[in-house]
Amino acid sequence: MKGKRIFDRFGFNLPKKDLEKIPQQLITNFDEYIFSTTATDWINKTTGECLTGYLQPIELSHLLNECINTENH
Repeated sequence: MKGKRIFDRFGFNLPKKDLEKIPQQLITNFDEYIFSTTATDWINKTTGECLTGYLQPIELSHLLNECINTENH
């Protein structure tokens, strides 16, 4: 197979996107936070504020909720 191109890329090149910088936070009172699967974020137990403000994409929610077989066979 020498000289044959068996593996090659295909498709097109996407334009480069500038990624936004996410500010870092140093949390020392981590025991005051609990992870909420419904909010997909860390929630402060006393204030109820979200730590990161992360919004889960709908596509990811669909994959996690509908496309994983959780039944034991």
